Amino acid sequence: MTKPRPIHSLVPSLAVLCAFAGFASPADAQQQQPVCKDDEARIVGVIVDADTETPLAGAHASIEASDWGSLTTDSGRFLLCGIAAGIHVVTVERLGYETLESPIEANSSGEPVALRMRPDPVLLEGLEIVSDRFERRRRAVATSVRAFDQETIASSGYWSAADFVDMRAGVITTPCGLSRCVYYRGRRVSPTVYLDEFPLIGGWSQLETIPTSQLYMVEVYRRGAHIRAYTHHFMKRAATVRLAPMMIWD
Repeated sequence: MTKPRPIHSLVPSLAVLCAFAGFASPADAQQQQPVCKDDEARIVGVIVDADTETPLAGAHASIEASDWGSLTTDSGRFLLCGIAAGIHVVTVERLGYETLESPIEANSSGEPVALRMRPDPVLLEGLEIVSDRFERRRRAVATSVRAFDQETIASSGYWSAADFVDMRAGVITTPCGLSRCVYYRGRRVSPTVYLDEFPLIGGWSQLETIPTSQLYMVEVYRRGAHIRAYTHHFMKRAATVRLAPMMIWD
């Protein structure tokens, strides 16, 4: 059996791919919220930290035999359906933890299976250091800032980063040509959008093509006039090299 690819390998150059409208395919749009038929085979699991037994939200569970993927909820629960009955290898990934692969039987009973993910202490320490640096940067900016972590993003139920920002970050958008603008300091402006510290030329339009399943963190500055999104792949690299985020100037 071919080993399933990790999440970050599916989007090696997300900033480039976002420039193409075809990035957000209908199949991708269904990934977060599968709905199983009553008599359909399924896999239901609960992901917990192997050391603390606490549920892990925002972990991505998938199997190679299906187009479906599922992000765990606040209670650590995931659901996979649209698959044949029988044994499947479930792959679970979450930044800061070792990738988990486990054979699980899919059937129509819906009995949950408990799976334990082992923390990666070195990576978790790096993430904590980098997160502190991002926090210091936010405090240094003389403007309003709202930050959202992977658990909040994953459990929101919104597919795109734009939907998440529009509905959860308190940003009021308005039609603006072929895209959307925000009101900032009494005037309508087109948001500047960054992905992994690189500016997205398409701004809000490109934000609409970025799946929340790929995001580790979103920062919203100046009531939505400036938005920064960070992928799991970027944060893993940042934690490994103890990256300091770029300064943001008013």
